[in-house]
Amino acid sequence: MKSGLKRLDYLFVLRPTLFYPVWTVALAGHWAQARTTPVAQGGAVSDALVMLYLAGLTLVLGASFVINQTTDIQSDRLNNKLYLIANGSIPLRAAYLETALLCVIPILTMLFFRRDLALLLAAAFLTTGWAYSLPPLSLKDRPIGGSLTNFLGGLAIFSYGWCLQAGCSLSMLLHSLPYLLAVLAVYFLTTIPDRHGDAAAAKNTAAVQWGVKKTIGAGCVAEVGAVATAVWMRDPVILTASLLALPFFIRTALKQDDASVQQTCKYSILFLSLIICIRFPVYLLFIVLVFFASKWYYRVRFAVNYPSLRT
Repeated sequence: MKSGLKRLDYLFVLRPTLFYPVWTVALAGHWAQARTTPVAQGGAVSDALVMLYLAGLTLVLGASFVINQTTDIQSDRLNNKLYLIANGSIPLRAAYLETALLCVIPILTMLFFRRDLALLLAAAFLTTGWAYSLPPLSLKDRPIGGSLTNFLGGLAIFSYGWCLQAGCSLSMLLHSLPYLLAVLAVYFLTTIPDRHGDAAAAKNTAAVQWGVKKTIGAGCVAEVGAVATAVWMRDPVILTASLLALPFFIRTALKQDDASVQQTCKYSILFLSLIICIRFPVYLLFIVLVFFASKWYYRVRFAVNYPSLRT
């Protein structure tokens, strides 16, 4: 049993619950395109093929999540994170090999079928993996750099979903704005719980440089921007999700505690994900399976209750 669980480390090192925003933003891009612009020559893409393409995106973003952990070992230990590279369960050499396989195989494979999607996969990794985590840039350790890479990474993911059955266009960029601002709002808040460990590891994140109050303020401004641009673009999907999340941002601004911050991040993602399930009902099954599989793994492997919507 123990050896079987250890083999699962190489799956859960990808931090499966982090795929929720990836899948949700990609599906949101696909749905936004279907609602607003004509299908490109070649016809509509079936839901089954959408899921297959999303599998490639999942592998590449998984590579980004792994490479991020290889550069955050010190701060993850200081922040008491249950990450498998920081605690030594997965050797660095194995992590680098897994990263290479997860990144190279799907991109090379996609080149034979959809070169445009292969380029977007490469852009997603270069933004969320290389530029975000690796020196000399390591943009995650700087407020503006971290904000920029999250914004551009979100754009690559949204564009991937949009381009499943259409080409890149000005319309795509405009329709992506409320989603990217919503992503940015959550990103600002995610830097808050780790601020003490990040500061001790000399990481100058938004929460470290700006402090809790200003970082929450930045998150609230981005969330209001998401609502405003959703109204401008007449997008009921992100408008509904942003309006549902807005009271949580307001409560966080008033309370300014880590529990409120973490709940706001989780519920913001959950609201948009559940709305996306209206168009893609099978996605709800993936959400539930990933949640309870992760919960089982962390309970049996580390005796902790994770993930949880409470905090």
